[in-house]
Amino acid sequence: MVRRYFLSEIKNISLDIFPGDIIFLHGDLASGKTTLSKHIIQNILWISQEVVSPTYTYYNKYGKNIYHFDLYRLSHYDEFFAIGWEEILENPENISLVEWPEIIGTYFSPTVEIFLRKTDDENQREIEIIRK
Repeated sequence: MVRRYFLSEIKNISLDIFPGDIIFLHGDLASGKTTLSKHIIQNILWISQEVVSPTYTYYNKYGKNIYHFDLYRLSHYDEFFAIGWEEILENPENISLVEWPEIIGTYFSPTVEIFLRKTDDENQREIEIIRK
């Protein structure tokens, strides 16, 4: 299902999330991936700590088992593997949100894929959520 949301309405998005979920967030730069990730972590998973973009740290951990990845700066899967992050995604207790998942998509299958697309209105996004 594809729906249009104003960026200020992202808080209206609901999603069932379970341990073991790997959520891929697809979209161009400034499409709202981090904004949506913040909403999911704080309002759906009920983590009260501040959520910041992991662009320069590659991932942030929230609570006991919630991981937010931003793989934009990685150029190939070998970098991901060398750091040992595949263990995080393979752990059935973890919940992982992955921005820019293209380099790991051949190796890991998401349980949820979210596609964010810009529209003619810079304050709106088309958001498609697919649970597999």
